[in-house]
Parts: sequence; structure tokens; C-alpha cells
Amino acid sequence: MFYERLQQLCKNQGTSVSNMLKTLGLSTGSTGNWKKGQLPKGDVLAKIADYLNTSIDYIVFGEFRTNLKEDELNLIKIYQKTPERAKYKVTCDFERIVNEEIEKMALEKDIV
Repeated sequence: MFYERLQQLCKNQGTSVSNMLKTLGLSTGSTGNWKKGQLPKGDVLAKIADYLNTSIDYIVFGEFRTNLKEDELNLIKIYQKTPERAKYKVTCDFERIVNEEIEKMALEKDIV
């Protein structure tokens, strides 16, 4: 349920739902409705998700939903594990490799 996930996410961040809402400048008056199963409006969900560094999908449904393929998700996980000082190099190298492969494919297409 939404409210239980929200509580757990706040706890993981070392805060409470009411403290988080105060920090965001949002009213705490709706939490009673949330406990009964109602969801906040979209703009409020977006602020909460951003603050808690998660997705609206996760807060609402308890899972991340994506259209990305497994290999694309794997690339993201690898990039997230990359130390900050190396991310620029990784990005530049990746872009160079992709461009080289595109050029090779274009040349092969012209040959055939």
C-alpha cells in the first residue's frame, strides 16, 4: 500500500512522513486520506519521489516499471557503479565506440 511504502522510504532516509512533507512545504493534512488508500495528486507524488530519490511507480505500485530492455538496464547499473571521476571518460569512450560502429555499418552497407 502507498502509505506503508512512503513510511518505509522516509525511514530509510532517516526522516518521517510529516517531516518530509514539512521540508517540501507540503500540507500534512492529507496523510489521513493516504492511510485510507487515497493517492496524492501527481505534482505532490513527483515532489515526494524526487525528494526520496525514487520513482512514482515505486511509491504507488511497489515496483519500478520501465520499457527498457534488460541489457539497457544493465548498462545503467554499470554506469551507476562507476566512480564519479570516471563517468566522463566512460561516457566519451562509449560515444566514440558507438560512432565507430555506426560508421562501420554505413561502410558495410555501401560495399554490399
